[in-house]
Amino acid sequence: MKALSVVLAAFLLISFSATAEDGPAEQLKELESRIAKTPDDPMLSYRKAQCLMKLGRREEGYQTAKDAMALFVKKGDDLAWMLLERIDLGNVRVDVHFNMGPRERQPPEIGIIRPLSFRIWAAGEEANLLEVIDFEIGLFEGKPSTAALGQTTATGHANFGILDPNATYSTIREQAIELVKERHKGAD
Repeated sequence: MKALSVVLAAFLLISFSATAEDGPAEQLKELESRIAKTPDDPMLSYRKAQCLMKLGRREEGYQTAKDAMALFVKKGDDLAWMLLERIDLGNVRVDVHFNMGPRERQPPEIGIIRPLSFRIWAAGEEANLLEVIDFEIGLFEGKPSTAALGQTTATGHANFGILDPNATYSTIREQAIELVKERHKGAD
């Protein structure tokens, strides 16, 4: 199943490259046409989520990523994450990952899930990974009870600020960008 996903991803990348001169709006139309023909294809929904992010339709893009995860689960595909968007902040770049690990796919009754990761990279030729900040949701009785931006490292865990467990993607994104700017001086 994993090999099939890799082949499908390569096909989609090639077909997207062929339409790279088209903008996200045109790509979205093409994807919606393909989705109408094969609605259970998770890679098409994944690419649709990316197009929606590029168009600034973030809440719709985030929901589409959730829908894509359900399709990946249904197909038995164990893709670990989807790249939703890249945010250029000058001296750093932030890659936003929609996580699809086992805990996100089947949340525990009590515990933490990390539906989003903000991977911060140094800008330039030597794009080193500087750190990862997660949007974390604490579950109690299977329901979201707390949420925060946090970071787990080999030496421990840091909490960077509480959020509403039902925060919108735009709110989470805005808080994460502000945090990155505080932690990486010179980011715009």
